[in-house]
Amino acid sequence: MVKPYFISATLVPAFYFIVGVIFTFVPEIPSADLKLPHEKIKIPLLFTQEIGVFFIIFSILFRQIYNISKEVYLLMNNTFKFVLLLAALISPYLYYHTKAPQLLIIFGINICFIVLLQYEKLRAKK
Repeated sequence: MVKPYFISATLVPAFYFIVGVIFTFVPEIPSADLKLPHEKIKIPLLFTQEIGVFFIIFSILFRQIYNISKEVYLLMNNTFKFVLLLAALISPYLYYHTKAPQLLIIFGINICFIVLLQYEKLRAKK
């Protein structure tokens, strides 16, 4: 019997790893998107770098749990959904003074990841 492959174990860590690398090494890019052209940067770059480091650590842990045990990965499915829901709800408030459409896009991506995790959990039960 072939064990199922969970695409979320690749997509979610890859997304957060790429975002984390961008936030860590070039924090000016996300900060520039979230400010008006005529105002000074109000978002400290160090804060953006800290979020990037958190995203990199999260992506590595997420993937390593899958690599070590697919059963544990399935058991932690609800925890992953909770963390992604928190990220979807809290991340726009980190940059509360802007109304950038990028924040809505990130919210939508996190919701899609949650739906994907739920789908894989239901598929694994069958």
